[in-house]
Amino acid sequence: MSIAIGSAIMTLILLLWLIEGDFTAKFQRIKYHPLTWAILAFIVLHFVGLLWTSDWDGARFVLKKEIKYLMVPVLMTVVRPAHIRYYFIAFILSMVVLVGLSYGLYFDTIPASELLRLEDANDTTPFVSHIVYSPILALTLYFLLYAVFLRHDLSTNQRIAGIVLFILMGINLFITEGRMGQLVFLVLLSLFVFQYYRGKCFKPALLSLMLLVTIAPTAYVLSPVMQERVDQALYEAQHYEELPNSSVGLRVIMLLNAFDIIQENPLFGVGTGDYQQEYHRVNQQNFPEATRGEVLAHSHNVYVQQMVLFGVFGLAVMGYVFYAMFKHYQHSSNPLRPMMLAFALFYFVIFFTDGYIMDHYLTFLFLWLGALLFTDYEHRYG
Repeated sequence: MSIAIGSAIMTLILLLWLIEGDFTAKFQRIKYHPLTWAILAFIVLHFVGLLWTSDWDGARFVLKKEIKYLMVPVLMTVVRPAHIRYYFIAFILSMVVLVGLSYGLYFDTIPASELLRLEDANDTTPFVSHIVYSPILALTLYFLLYAVFLRHDLSTNQRIAGIVLFILMGINLFITEGRMGQLVFLVLLSLFVFQYYRGKCFKPALLSLMLLVTIAPTAYVLSPVMQERVDQALYEAQHYEELPNSSVGLRVIMLLNAFDIIQENPLFGVGTGDYQQEYHRVNQQNFPEATRGEVLAHSHNVYVQQMVLFGVFGLAVMGYVFYAMFKHYQHSSNPLRPMMLAFALFYFVIFFTDGYIMDHYLTFLFLWLGALLFTDYEHRYG
């Protein structure tokens, strides 16, 4: 319900982790893990970037946001294999509650209370914005597919319940706002088809194509919300100069401005804290009427943002993070292995559309799921 609550819980976990001690055993568990080193490289780069930063207030703001990623190795020593089922049950049940509330808002059976933190009278995503709700719902749908079709320890009744939840949640995804969630769901659905027909190529490729050309147009025709949002996105992208402060128009302008900054600083970037002042300078030259972008702390694209801050080194470190996850995926025999690949693909896709890396609800999801899925329970490294 609040980023502050997540931060407080993470702080409490860290304090208890420090009080618990046994640091030698904890260090042995994570010191050879590729994701540990990738996270460390990501954080170190932000401190190195201070060497050519001139805006120290901006630098402190960024470091405060990104330092939380050091919790991934910490959480890797906290999660317990015996509790995995309960972690995911809790996660899915929380989404069941949110989807239930969303349906209540959609059908006007639940009043639009201030407690639900709705953005406007038409908002049907309780507690969080659609840019958070929709992607997490898409990932939940993949988890249900994994549990029902890729695991073999569920009863028939549990599988039926999983299928019912998948249908209800899937409908909710396409009747609520959130283009990114709808897109990443189709990507994860295609991945699931390939995982289900493991070792085959033609059949899952054909089935994935059939699902994409069936689900996307059907949802567009049947869902007024999706139809309006897609049409709006296309119109704003085509007319970004006339609509510089619209949702998609602003994203286009922010990317164009960011590319100009990158061209000026391709190797090392502008430093950890200089994004906003550099963006203001370039934006005043290119699109002075696009005022909304000047108050945002990121360019709505994680890869572009890292290149603005650190040049090619920023992009290389982001690539290293995904490489580390893929390397662990290749070496793992964990039953959760398919979910590792889905997790990496999920973040690879959504990082193109928003600043999900900066102290966001999706940041906390990365910390939790990253630790849960990529913990080396078998100590394969070393």
